Amino acid sequence: MMKKWFSIGILSIVSLCCLAQQKHALIITISDYPTESGWSKINSDNDRTLLVPEFERLGFKVRTLTNEQATKQGITQSLSLLSKQVCKDDYVCIHFSCHGQQMEDDNQDEADGLDEALIPYDASLSYQEGIYEGNNHLRDDEIEKHLVSIRQKLGENGSLLVTFDACHSGTADRAEEYVEDDDAPIRGTSAVFSSNPFFISPESKKVERSNMLSKPEGMSSLHIISACQSFQRNFETKKEGKYYGTLSYALYQVLKDNRTWDINCYPLIEKEVRQLSIRQIPMVESTYTFR
Repeated sequence: MMKKWFSIGILSIVSLCCLAQQKHALIITISDYPTESGWSKINSDNDRTLLVPEFERLGFKVRTLTNEQATKQGITQSLSLLSKQVCKDDYVCIHFSCHGQQMEDDNQDEADGLDEALIPYDASLSYQEGIYEGNNHLRDDEIEKHLVSIRQKLGENGSLLVTFDACHSGTADRAEEYVEDDDAPIRGTSAVFSSNPFFISPESKKVERSNMLSKPEGMSSLHIISACQSFQRNFETKKEGKYYGTLSYALYQVLKDNRTWDINCYPLIEKEVRQLSIRQIPMVESTYTFR
């Protein structure tokens, strides 16, 4: 009998928690990759220091993954856990601050033959047969599956914001003749991850500033902001002697300037990115139509 009432009590608590709208933030930052991975150090730790207090001030339940915690398994498990924790009508923000890389498409669903991938702590820069073949790269296809699961849990009136402060790999700048900061760390590489040492990357440099996403019935709205175009490098920005991710700093500026958080904050983030650097053009994908 005691076990029965205990179970009922737990279910009641969960039900009550889901009655009120909650705000959740998952912040994933990787600064120090293993030396043998081939990835350079970046300043994602600075991003986390800026963002966590502001999310908490606005009432978010914040979970962080940093450096060795942010393996591919650690990231995917955290995304799965987040999907289980959220309730209908909640607000969710997921922020990635790490390296990024393009890699050969593995299922022929990309027009340019390339997948975009985030680089977890345990992913290497280069293909080495029998040693590292890309299994720990976090492809866009894999991320999408987790986002769909979260959107289904959030329901029609929930909202999901995802921000990628990572380079998708690229070789072009918005203004190549302009030198903003030659020492600014770059989050990513122009090298495509491939088993073919003679692989030639497509010369596609079409700028897409925004893309309208569909909103299937029963799923939440979705707003995705990438720090740069898929063919561009993502440069860090220097503020008061420290480097930060351009998108991370833009997100921080919007968080600190607002007393509440809703979808009207989303377009402000893109605006801040544009003001911080002329070297890159942010990409926005959204189910929202902003005026």
